Amino acid sequence: MGAELRAVLLAHARSGSTLLMDVLDAQPDTSFAHEMFHQKTVNLPDYMGIARRDAAALKPERDADPNGFLDRVVAACPTRIFGFKWFRGHAPAVRDRLVADPAWRVVILHRENFLALFASQRTARITGRYMARDAGAIPPTAPPLPFDADEFLREHRRYRDYYDGLLRQCDGAGKAFHLVEYRQLSHPAVLRNVARHIGVEAPTLPAPRLVKQGSARLLARFADPGQVQRTLDRLGRPQWAIEEEGFLRDPEAAQDDPAQR
Repeated sequence: MGAELRAVLLAHARSGSTLLMDVLDAQPDTSFAHEMFHQKTVNLPDYMGIARRDAAALKPERDADPNGFLDRVVAACPTRIFGFKWFRGHAPAVRDRLVADPAWRVVILHRENFLALFASQRTARITGRYMARDAGAIPPTAPPLPFDADEFLREHRRYRDYYDGLLRQCDGAGKAFHLVEYRQLSHPAVLRNVARHIGVEAPTLPAPRLVKQGSARLLARFADPGQVQRTLDRLGRPQWAIEEEGFLRDPEAAQDDPAQR
């Protein structure tokens, strides 16, 4: 059959991409895949019917011809819309092709608070928990994180360069893209609009399946919060010490909030 509409989510690890991907995959007549071009493994959509251990054997074939591999996955798609997420470090030839091809729709997801992303990434590496779907499964406390200011600033520059490159490439190619920030993922209208952008005619909102694993008071996650705060001040981002739960307010929820009356 093959998909009629195609979309790619350009994002970064710990930016909320799994939550957004789950929402898009749950849309009518839509199949959205994980990191098909992950450096170490091949994450195929469920409709391919290939066990994880067998998918790993496809890695040499995928790496030899990433665009041909993508064409094979799209051609096998049983739904009208197909999409997948692409991260920094994945096959650059694939990103170049999709940005240049008018048939592919682009969503760019970013997380403005880099300290939150940095803390989330380090916590996941230490604990081995990269996501949680049950609040009861999250330990009450996580181990304090070490902090190296030079490492943090270096990683922040790389992060900014990555997104600057995405925007520059899309703009240079005349590519329309839909930009979403992490804190907006709590707003139903934003999620529905992303679904419309990839071609969903009547978007639905499934019940949330992911749980935030860390405190929004980010300094408390580190062994030396004073050093973290000084680094944020040096960077001119003291507001990153706390990450708001949501930037945009849901009008429907606000009706039930006395503070908004």
